[in-house]
Amino acid sequence: MTSEALPEAAKARPRARRVEPSDSALNHAARADRALRTVAVALGVLIAAYVSFLMPSIELPLKSAHAGVEGQSVLRRYGPALAMLTLLPVLVAAMPAALPAKVRGPATAAAATGFTAFAFLSGNLGLYYFPVALLLWAATIVPSLLRRGIGRVAARSWRLAAAAFIALPALPAAAGLFTGDSGIVWAAVALWVVGPIVLAALCASGLRAGYAVTALAGALVMIAALLDHGFLFAAFWLFAAVFLTIGASGLTAAWAQTRDGAE
Repeated sequence: MTSEALPEAAKARPRARRVEPSDSALNHAARADRALRTVAVALGVLIAAYVSFLMPSIELPLKSAHAGVEGQSVLRRYGPALAMLTLLPVLVAAMPAALPAKVRGPATAAAATGFTAFAFLSGNLGLYYFPVALLLWAATIVPSLLRRGIGRVAARSWRLAAAAFIALPALPAAAGLFTGDSGIVWAAVALWVVGPIVLAALCASGLRAGYAVTALAGALVMIAALLDHGFLFAAFWLFAAVFLTIGASGLTAAWAQTRDGAE
């Protein structure tokens, strides 16, 4: 082929074009973003209220906190000015919603990264806000997947992975039941063995009811963990946060994709 023919051949060669998301996919992503961000902000407000009014000030990562009266709340020890700072993470979670759609995803990812670092670097206080970090990561990932489209294999793989994690709490309880030395009552068996397995099966099938009940179970366990601040608080709190995130993500994705058909 001569050198003169090369430009013509290059022109005739098909060019790879970037596939732009459809309007339907963009609507799905926007709905998922709003729903997951709303859950994250609402949860952040509730956690801030607990930290300000109910959490003992001794749990704050401050040297002066250890000199306070045992059991004294943050509000009573430091006053409303410092207590209001507990809402600062909520503002960080809500701020990307005010930005243009093109930068909202990266801004949400930055907020999720900051929340995650805060959760690992600020001791007990960061542990309380860790569920908000998980929901912000969901608000980053789920809309992006909906925008690009989710294949059947990827959707099935996600459902199976979510179901496996949901069923995880049933393993130690079932092991204790079969060894016969755990003292588990049948009500606890139904709650910690049968319950997660049933939820895992529902979520593996992609049923919205399974995701809804999973999110509700996570929220209820989080409330119970705050009310009964026992030795296993961190384990219950983290597992409940993941349950809430999985349930909210699956339910939001299904709701966003079926909303168009209902309108």
